[in-house]
Amino acid sequence: MKIGRAEFWTAFFTGALAGATLYALFYARAQINAAHDEAQVQHLLTLEQQYEQEPLVTYRKHLAEKRLKGEVEPDELYNVLDFFETIGNLVDRGYLNESDIWDNFSYPVLNLNADAGNIIRDYQREDPAAYIGFISLVDKMEKIESDHHGALAHPSKDDILEFYRGKLSVGAGARIKLRGHPSTHSKKE
Repeated sequence: MKIGRAEFWTAFFTGALAGATLYALFYARAQINAAHDEAQVQHLLTLEQQYEQEPLVTYRKHLAEKRLKGEVEPDELYNVLDFFETIGNLVDRGYLNESDIWDNFSYPVLNLNADAGNIIRDYQREDPAAYIGFISLVDKMEKIESDHHGALAHPSKDDILEFYRGKLSVGAGARIKLRGHPSTHSKKE
């Protein structure tokens, strides 16, 4: 069967159009993925800044002071838990990368959970939907911590006290403490 000149050019340009369309789709997908990754980084930087500034700095400091004095359920606990509830919800919806959150927030998340887990569970008996974002975040942080053979997944009482002692000196602009003291915890791999 002989293909005529017109049919050849029609087939050629149809193939070229299909190839250009596929290229455009792959390019658009790459651009969307890059924009998503950039948005995740921007969300993370915003959350880090929020954690390091007022009013969270004051909430964290007052929470530490009150917990170290033995107050069981200070109001500031809920301010800090609400912050991490938001992060948990953003991770669950794919707006934040859970490994990035682990790198930046696992230390406070896991210590807060170890300290306030019973309070949260009691609160959930009245309202099962309460702090499900935080609990989901804790589960993810514990899994990643375990996968990296880290030692923060189950802090001891001394670890929790050290965590709160470290919050006594925080001020606006203070960097997030990413891990516990290296002599008491294994290093991240």
